[in-house]
Amino acid sequence: MKNLLKNGLFLMLAFVALCVSSCKHEKTEQETLRDEITAKETELYKDKTEAIDKDKAIEMVRLYAEYADKFAEDTLAPEYLFRAAEISENANQPNNAITYLTRIEENYKDYRNYPLCIFKKAYIYENHLKNQEKARQYYEKFIADYPNHELAEAANSSLMFLGMSDEDLIKVLEQFSKQ
Repeated sequence: MKNLLKNGLFLMLAFVALCVSSCKHEKTEQETLRDEITAKETELYKDKTEAIDKDKAIEMVRLYAEYADKFAEDTLAPEYLFRAAEISENANQPNNAITYLTRIEENYKDYRNYPLCIFKKAYIYENHLKNQEKARQYYEKFIADYPNHELAEAANSSLMFLGMSDEDLIKVLEQFSKQ
């Protein structure tokens, strides 16, 4: 009886060891997508002396958005949306940048770069979309919510000069320099 128990235990341990060694960790869809993003980022930014390839940048934005869509609860989702917004802005797609920043604004208020998202929305509205009303709204929101942020002074300056023509801006700057 003792040998039978020993043999049974041995067979069970051998079976478990066989199962464990033959079972390979298959990557989840999330891990696979994250790995693809990391590889594409490396490829996109490998040569810092050359301009970024627009097709690769668009693919990168697509991957970031896909990740955020599929894994919205993951802590990387707002970071990937932020990166998608930055690439979109730099690729002269300001409406897409606003879309990604708005997703962060609406869904990720605890995101570490949330204040910067609000500031960037104001900046994009002002400088890319020429929507002074929206720019004013977001600069004011930024100043009200983050008065001690390192960009608060820049937001105040932007508000002060918002909507001024180049000629008016030059006059104001000349007056400041005389004081």
